[in-house]
Amino acid sequence: MCAGMAGRAAAAPRGPRGPWRCLLLALALALALDVVRVDCDQDPLDTIYLPATLELLDAPEHFRVQQVGHYPPANSSLGSRSETFLLLQPWPRVQPLLRASYPPFATQQVVPPRVTEPHQQPVPWDVRAVSVEAAVTPAEPHARVLFHLKGQDWPPGPGSLPCAWLHATHPAGTAHQACHFQPSLGACVVEMEFPSHWFSQGSTTRAELAYTLEPAAEGPGGCGPSQEEDPRKQALPVGGVELRPADPPQYQEVPLDEAVTLRVPDVPVRPGQLFSATLLLRHNFTASILTLRIKVKKGLHVTAARPAQPSLWTAKLDRFKGSKHHTTLIICHRAGNTGLDSSSPPELSEFLWVDFLVENGTSGGVAVTRPVTWQLEYAGQAPEAEKDKMVWEILVSERDVRALVPLAKAEELVNTAPLTGEPRHVPIRLVTVDNGGALVEVTEHIGCESTNTQVLQVSETCDAVFVSGKESRGAQGVQVDFWWRRLRASLQMTVWAPLLPLRIELTDTTLEQVRGWRVPGPTEGMPEPEAAAEEAERRPRSCRLQYQRAGVRFLVPFAAHPLDGGRRLTHLLGPDWLLDVTHLVAPHARVQDPRVASLEGGRILVGREPGVTSIEVRSPLSDSILGEQALAVTDDKVSVLELQVQPVMGISLALSRGTAHPGEVTATCWAQSAFPAPKQEVALSLWLSFSDHTLVPAELYNQHDLGLSVSAEEPGAILPAKDQGAQLGVVVSGAGAEGLPLHVALHPPEPCRRGRHRVPLASGTAWLGLPPAPTPPPALPSSPARGPPATEASMGGKQWEAVGIGGSGVVKGKFERAEAEAREEEEEEEEEEMVPAPQRVTDLELGMYALLGIFCLAILIFLVNGVVFVLRYQRKEPPDGATDPASPQPHNWVWLGTDQEELSRQLDRQSPGLPQGEGGCPCESGGGGEALTVAQAPGGGTSSSSSTLARKEAGGRRKRVEFVTFAPAPLAELSQESVGAPAVQSILVAGEEDIRWVCEDMGLKDPEELRSYMERIRGSS
Repeated sequence: MCAGMAGRAAAAPRGPRGPWRCLLLALALALALDVVRVDCDQDPLDTIYLPATLELLDAPEHFRVQQVGHYPPANSSLGSRSETFLLLQPWPRVQPLLRASYPPFATQQVVPPRVTEPHQQPVPWDVRAVSVEAAVTPAEPHARVLFHLKGQDWPPGPGSLPCAWLHATHPAGTAHQACHFQPSLGACVVEMEFPSHWFSQGSTTRAELAYTLEPAAEGPGGCGPSQEEDPRKQALPVGGVELRPADPPQYQEVPLDEAVTLRVPDVPVRPGQLFSATLLLRHNFTASILTLRIKVKKGLHVTAARPAQPSLWTAKLDRFKGSKHHTTLIICHRAGNTGLDSSSPPELSEFLWVDFLVENGTSGGVAVTRPVTWQLEYAGQAPEAEKDKMVWEILVSERDVRALVPLAKAEELVNTAPLTGEPRHVPIRLVTVDNGGALVEVTEHIGCESTNTQVLQVSETCDAVFVSGKESRGAQGVQVDFWWRRLRASLQMTVWAPLLPLRIELTDTTLEQVRGWRVPGPTEGMPEPEAAAEEAERRPRSCRLQYQRAGVRFLVPFAAHPLDGGRRLTHLLGPDWLLDVTHLVAPHARVQDPRVASLEGGRILVGREPGVTSIEVRSPLSDSILGEQALAVTDDKVSVLELQVQPVMGISLALSRGTAHPGEVTATCWAQSAFPAPKQEVALSLWLSFSDHTLVPAELYNQHDLGLSVSAEEPGAILPAKDQGAQLGVVVSGAGAEGLPLHVALHPPEPCRRGRHRVPLASGTAWLGLPPAPTPPPALPSSPARGPPATEASMGGKQWEAVGIGGSGVVKGKFERAEAEAREEEEEEEEEEMVPAPQRVTDLELGMYALLGIFCLAILIFLVNGVVFVLRYQRKEPPDGATDPASPQPHNWVWLGTDQEELSRQLDRQSPGLPQGEGGCPCESGGGGEALTVAQAPGGGTSSSSSTLARKEAGGRRKRVEFVTFAPAPLAELSQESVGAPAVQSILVAGEEDIRWVCEDMGLKDPEELRSYMERIRGSS
């Protein structure tokens, strides 16, 4: 089509109007293509849903989530709605509730427990299991597993917390043991002793651990009898533990100098415990006497010194007591051969055992360190090592501490601090696991450090990890290290960070003026100063224009970056899922130009006056923009085509758990619309369908701006509802077998219905009960608001109306028989009476107006110039011969030649009757004046004169340019003259110098020669 139109445009005539025709044709083609494109590419109608409120109760931290491009979900309809929620703390003190409401109806359900892998069984508690030992031996056959509850705080009382059952499976059998959660910490430890026959003498075996949660029961420990049945069907895995035949003791070796090394135990000791330290000598040690000085504090004693090889060495022990320290002197003598022992190891061999004893009650229940100072003296020792002392600290504790474990309420953190400016914290508690399963919280002498402060930080007191909003990324498995005395532990967290910028979704980015809809209130914009008094008088009784409204939602994806610095992101829930953060960023959102539009509650965009602006969200931590969305408010008019009505007589709710995240919950609610019972209250859900292919729920508009009314064909069938919680509600007396149709109409508010402006903006029909059998739909009028529904028109009688929002609230009768033409006239009159708000002219509009004015001025000048040109040539008088249509038109000739040729022509044109002296060569006269020769035209008249347009210069050769007009002679004198002789009027003006120059130029210096030459020419002519 475009090629054909371009070809026809190229074939346009090339006359004076050709370019203008081409330009007009091109403009028309562009407009036609634009209209076709708009008509073909128009977006379909928006998806509708039941505007019921879905909210989570008793869930402190949760988000609404949606898939990209799938809001509302595809299963939503006029009578149903689905929402997906993400609970970040899915197991609070009480089970969360999900409430669905559409006033005056509401319902709620308890959120079902999460579904866990691998058997998809619901678990009512969120529990973390930590295995304390990785391996056990026959000397220490106990495996310990710590269980603690995550999430919010739990209610006090032992009966409210469950029991954790630990199940061990080994090829030699199974074992079961339970513990009851402590209310103070929400944790407990299961200490399971493995039977001796599970340990193999020659190899290492493995036992698998799993756990289940059971309600507390009566009995010792509150967990009931041991469960003998196989619980693997519902058990959750913990991990494995190795069963080794023997485990080498844990030692630490410290060199005292180049020849002697000290080996000490690397475990805490308890009061009253006896332990030993070992001295090792190198094989090339040759000294025969070795002196060892040991200094200890009170509470620790050296009880004995025993040579490892009594046949080679002897030891003597002396003690010296002080006020604060005790000193022990041990002198060792070599008793045997001083040569090298061939049976000793090549490098180190045990030389001396020193026994220590810890006094009872020295620690006071708190782990303390006891320093022990070692100093060596022997012959041949290096001089710089004689005064060296080594200090070894012994950790003494009344408890047999086995491990240090950090307890966190959550293992993942959604970093919303960049959006709100408020830090996010996760409390941390450090506990120690003792032998026997006791748990003790540690609050002093602890240290901590985060391995990646760009992702997660830890407090100075080590009681919380947090994000402050300055972090640049998220990560999975970021580690925080904790230590207390010689015990160390780590905690791994997952931090989800927002991927900016925010996505601001508007249900409509172009808000237009609604035709025929005016609402109470002053007109937008500032009035002119001279009209301030008039505006003040008119404002109390004026109605302003109503513009469209749009819903606003702020969305953002959350992701975790890899710890190795890669670019592959891990998204929360998935790469196509977004979290709704409207409730977080709404206080920081604003419209850049509040005169054009405004935000109500951070969720509804209201158009104010025509213009272009944007919604932006600024960071509360800096002046940066987190997200921005452009929008426009225009004065183009749209109409409300129809009302889509859904009766609601109750709310049903269904909940389901998702698999993408443990806290994913999907809620679906739908409206109940069965046969109404007598005195049944019915709420009507309304959607407004506009002519620009947009659909919005009536909840976006202020109730005072909506004049809604409902009518029924049967008098007394409906009554206005007392509860005004919904936009529109009625009480139905009952419906027949075929149902009851309700006709709903939308009007402007009562204060803005002036004169005859009572025509509804739009209307719709809802059926209570079973609608009649479908029939072919009649042809829709151009505007559904121009007439009542077909059922009402067919009745033609009195109808009853229950006035809702904007009405008087009483039952009254009415007649609606207005014709379509009358409605159109009323709409036009209403539009004429509307006073548009003063509009602010932008710089772009000023530039466009100036350019348009320049174009109009150029076109005007062009038209005036053409008119003047035409008038000028119409007023010019034609020559005499032109009066006769049959006479030929005169021709203008231009002669280009020299003065000599002109002189010859002038001489030839002289009349033959003139005296010879007058027709002779001017050279004869020799006068200094000018010679003038005039030839009379036939008929005695003088025709248009011909002039020579040339000026001479002294001594120069010049040309002559003569204009000669040939005009036909009158018919009466054609017989006296030659037919082919033209009428010539010639004026030759020449001076004496010119004539002399002509003669010299022709080579005729003698006047006689010139005269004879001229006679010959005359005779030949």
